[in-house]
Amino acid sequence: MGLAVVGLAALTLAACSSNSSSTPGGTTGAATPPSTTSAPPSSASPADTARQQATAAYTGMWRQMAKAGETADWQSPELAKYATGDALGVINRSLYTDHLNGVVTKGEPKTNPQVSKVDPPDNPTTVMISDCGDDSGWLKYKNGQLLNDTPGGRRSITAEVKKQQDGTWRVTRFAVEAVGTC
Repeated sequence: MGLAVVGLAALTLAACSSNSSSTPGGTTGAATPPSTTSAPPSSASPADTARQQATAAYTGMWRQMAKAGETADWQSPELAKYATGDALGVINRSLYTDHLNGVVTKGEPKTNPQVSKVDPPDNPTTVMISDCGDDSGWLKYKNGQLLNDTPGGRRSITAEVKKQQDGTWRVTRFAVEAVGTC
């Protein structure tokens, strides 16, 4: 199975959503880290800004999960920049399990996030993202050997991204479905 978060799937995704059945599989492109400087004024609506920042948090979460998976670093402070709550707990537990089992992940999941809902519409604090992630190029290894040669694939992913008190956006929950669900 080509999943960097194979342990994350069963153990952790269930913690994020009761209807999840498999592990994550998706990060495409590099999301820019949250900025600590003020951006110049923009004509973007609050909803457009929320969509952009929530999507950046979502893709950043997968990118950092892939990076942390290279060494099974469950303590990576970078993860908390993009995920919090149930989502961060799921990721940390999965990476910790990999660490205990001597498993690392190589490669990168691919995502194609689409905003499915912003709430409230005029000044969003919650953004829902739908995705069809592909984890076939994100593989687990133990002692330098491929752990499982069963390929991953495309999986439906749903994520909730919330605006935090400090103004940043972080993934709070996500659910990853079985291969072939999208």
